[in-house]
Amino acid sequence: MVPSGIGAAAPTSHLSLTQVKAQIASLNAKAERVTESYNSARDRLAALQRKEQVTSHELSRDRSALSASENKLAASAAAAYRSGGLDATMSLVSSGSPQTFLDQTSTLEEVAHYQAGQVAAADAAQRTLSADQILHNAQVKQQRSTLAQITAQRNSINNLLNQQKALLGRLTSAARAAYDAQANAMAARELSLRNSYNGPASGQASAAVQFAYNQLGKPYYYGGAGPNSYDCSGLTMRAWGAAGVALPHNAAAQQSGIPAVSLGNLEPGDLVFFGSPAYHVGIYIGSGRMIAAPHTGTVVQIQPIGSPTSAGRP
Repeated sequence: MVPSGIGAAAPTSHLSLTQVKAQIASLNAKAERVTESYNSARDRLAALQRKEQVTSHELSRDRSALSASENKLAASAAAAYRSGGLDATMSLVSSGSPQTFLDQTSTLEEVAHYQAGQVAAADAAQRTLSADQILHNAQVKQQRSTLAQITAQRNSINNLLNQQKALLGRLTSAARAAYDAQANAMAARELSLRNSYNGPASGQASAAVQFAYNQLGKPYYYGGAGPNSYDCSGLTMRAWGAAGVALPHNAAAQQSGIPAVSLGNLEPGDLVFFGSPAYHVGIYIGSGRMIAAPHTGTVVQIQPIGSPTSAGRP
């Protein structure tokens, strides 16, 4: 069946199937780049949220420490008030002798020193709280900015998808039927190839390739990372995740985060990247082929690697 995300719109003037395919290919190229920016922003937001949770915990701890310091300081001040404070003249009058006075003075100095320590502790606690509050506010601001980027990128992708729907709506009934038939035949063909890998990969690479094979025929969806749909970097992330290797959900971040390998020395399981920084990625399976999730309207499929910009080996 045709993957979800492609629908019909009221035709205005008919276009040929060739014209529509060419225009959709152009829209897909734009959408793919925006999708990878969208994925990067989502990863960045997740990292910011983790940091903000840590800072929020530290803020709670800071407030408790400041409250404890202030309570100790208040209790000490109240006790000093009840005992008459540190009035040296009163201490001399009531002491009865210079030696007793000197003994009391020493004790009072110790009390004063203790109170000074409490003041310093309360001041330090307040400074720590203020610094962590500034950090927390900055992290919240970053989150809001990243959320705004995600919203704008999602709107841009949806606008491009709507343009595709409008183009499909300008096909004749016969051309649209041919388009759907081609898409359904391709999806069925890829589905039939699941679990068919028997190549030379071994170890972790074998696990990654086997996972990719098992996803053949599943629809592309921007931001998708399984189990039912994928985008390009979501597929490679999950494939190598099945092999025990953590990768980010972004082609450029995968490209920069793993050791590079020569395009002339590719092995099954290697990732092949397109663009610098990368906007598309697939997993190499041998014989000049890769498994990739190309774009909306298609499914995870085996295709020639074409002309990648670089490659890496997780």
